[in-house]
Amino acid sequence: MTHRRSANESTDEGFFSLRDLIETLQTKWVYFLISVLIFGALTWLYLSTRTPLFQRHAVILVKDDATSGTSSKRSTLNTSSLMQLNGVLGGTSVKNELYILKSYQLMREVVKTLGLDVQYTYRYRMRDIPLYKERPVTVSFASEYRHPLSFRLTINGTESVTISDVRYGERLRKMDFTQTLAFGETADTPFGQFSVEQNEKTLQRFAGETVTVSRYSIEDAAIMTCSQVSTSEMDKESTLVILTCTDSNIRRADDILSSILDAYKKSIIQNKNEIAQSTADFIDDRIALISIELGEVENEMAQFKQKNGLTDIKANSDAFLGQTAAARQRTIQAETQYNLVKYLSDYVARNIQGHNLIPSLGGIADAGIQTQIAQFNQLMLTRNNLAATASEESPSVQEMDSNLAQMRQAIIASLDGFESSLKLQLTQARKDEQGLTATMHSVPQKEREFIDISRQQAIKETLFTFLLNRREETALQLAITEANISIVEHPFGSKHPVAPRRRIIMLLGLLLGFIVPLVFFRVRALLNMTVRGRRDIEAYTSIPVLGEVPHRHDGIDDAAIVVNNENDDALGEAFRLLRFSMNFIKRDAHVIMFTSTMPGEGKTFISRNFAATIGITGKRVVLVDTDIRKRTQSRLTSSTRKGGLTSYLSGAVTDLASLIITDGIAKQVDFLPAGITPPNPAELLMSERLDECMNQLRTMYDYVIIDNVPAQVVADAGIVNRVADLTIYVVREGKVDRRYLPELERLHQEGKFNNLCIVINDASMEKKVYGYGYKAEEPKRGLSRLFRKKH
Repeated sequence: MTHRRSANESTDEGFFSLRDLIETLQTKWVYFLISVLIFGALTWLYLSTRTPLFQRHAVILVKDDATSGTSSKRSTLNTSSLMQLNGVLGGTSVKNELYILKSYQLMREVVKTLGLDVQYTYRYRMRDIPLYKERPVTVSFASEYRHPLSFRLTINGTESVTISDVRYGERLRKMDFTQTLAFGETADTPFGQFSVEQNEKTLQRFAGETVTVSRYSIEDAAIMTCSQVSTSEMDKESTLVILTCTDSNIRRADDILSSILDAYKKSIIQNKNEIAQSTADFIDDRIALISIELGEVENEMAQFKQKNGLTDIKANSDAFLGQTAAARQRTIQAETQYNLVKYLSDYVARNIQGHNLIPSLGGIADAGIQTQIAQFNQLMLTRNNLAATASEESPSVQEMDSNLAQMRQAIIASLDGFESSLKLQLTQARKDEQGLTATMHSVPQKEREFIDISRQQAIKETLFTFLLNRREETALQLAITEANISIVEHPFGSKHPVAPRRRIIMLLGLLLGFIVPLVFFRVRALLNMTVRGRRDIEAYTSIPVLGEVPHRHDGIDDAAIVVNNENDDALGEAFRLLRFSMNFIKRDAHVIMFTSTMPGEGKTFISRNFAATIGITGKRVVLVDTDIRKRTQSRLTSSTRKGGLTSYLSGAVTDLASLIITDGIAKQVDFLPAGITPPNPAELLMSERLDECMNQLRTMYDYVIIDNVPAQVVADAGIVNRVADLTIYVVREGKVDRRYLPELERLHQEGKFNNLCIVINDASMEKKVYGYGYKAEEPKRGLSRLFRKKH
């Protein structure tokens, strides 16, 4: 037995199939066309209201420390390396620049520079067009920003403007305010003081037009600008950064990119100069102090010479100095280093709680301390920039503060250690020098005093000369304004908008217009649990389908006979096809019973017209109404005869022929009515009199058509079926629940009905298009003529 699907199984191969799509398009193409037109119009309206967005790009090269100038050459590690040395895993310098280039702090400078806190638009058709340098007027606010503001300016020629439609406050509530203002005049309004200046180049073009002016806070404008800007790396191997700005005005986008680059370069130079300026301030303080000390030593030397009447003591002490030169030089160097380190150590100790930079003094002999100071300054700059963009409570800032504190303690420890080392060296140098001095028993006391004063003078002069050299180097560094970036590509990009993508959106709109009705009809079909046609019958059962009867037009009731020699419409052709197909099911069938699942499926109409179709061929046909409970077929005839089938079955009438109405249905089609409704219909139908009745009718007629009761309402259909050669089961499309079809298949497999076949009533024949181009509703005239000639 061929496997048939259960009642819960879907008859669809997926949600859509090619057959479903073709059938739906053929039958509902008007709805598809209307839907596509509606969605196309809605999409066009949507695109008409959208302001085009343009995208502009700039490319910069981030230089590494080896190529970024004098200041960078003195710094041996970049920020990332510095953080990694102190136990912090940081990103590369390029990744840092990606964030800084679109940082809020930088955007504030851009907004202030370009005046982006005041924006201008005007309405053109259905969209707002942004105005930038091409705006007809410029509004200058004299009062500080307090709340968001929006108002309209109507250009009254070249003399004045009219202010209207004012909206002010956090919720931009409308104010009842209107004023005409001359160009250059200052307006004192409830929402601030401002003046309107004209742009002579574009004013005439906007004469009579209305321009909308909107004012935002610097902070809000900076946030909006941040959302327009994005940064990305060219690739992982290079240090090229792509800066992109998306804006509704090409010129404004170019200016934003240029201003970002300018502000960024200024920020880099400012950061670099902070270290140099801090060092310069420290050196100036030390020079002033050393100058005072050196002056004191020189005054002491002059007083000593004057007091003792000495002119050239140095010549008298050449021999002694030759012996003590080496010891004195070591003492001077040690004391110079010691004083320098002590000054720096005191400075770091005084500023331990601040965020100041440590002066970078190249004269320190310990290269490790210089490296630590360079690392500390670089990280401190990064921390200060991040704190300006984020906040002091940011996890990244706090983490950097912790790292800086550790590095500051390490520097202090290094300075203390180096100071102790220098102190030991100085003590040893002095001890060596004192040993030589102790041997100078023959050197006069005055000469020894002179030597002490000379030594102090030499130490101060050496330190003073060193600080002067460092000040010149620092001044040179301050004069250098080179940033560690270079512009590779100035703002560029296509003049075609990147959004909205009109072609894609229009295509999606049209596609949506096609999909929506398709999904609607398919969902409606899936939710429809009734029999939807031959496809469901063949999917759930193995019962042969004798044919399909299309939907009746209005005005055709159950009593109507639509089959005759002159009628070639689709309904008449359907009954002729039923007659033709019956020969393939059971050619020698003479007694044909019609039944259905429930009332209202058109069984009565189909049995009458099927009988008439056979009668047209010249065969003698009788239609028997065995529905002795409702007598539906009998009520449709105009006969007043009360006798009928029940009269014969009960034995009240023995002459069957006397009960038959000749041509009661149509020409050549007689009718045996049901008769009077008995109290025991099932018992009458089970009696042998029914068999005798059918045997007589077989001898009297070529075909006996039985119009029986619905099979699932009462048991009469199964009782009467014993006398039938062929059972035609009428299934009305859209009425019977298809979950009943497996039950009908079971009855067929168990042989409950003789030679069961199905006729589908009220079928949607417009879905069917045959291979030779004939639609189902078109009359099959060739087949009709063939039947007429044959019969």
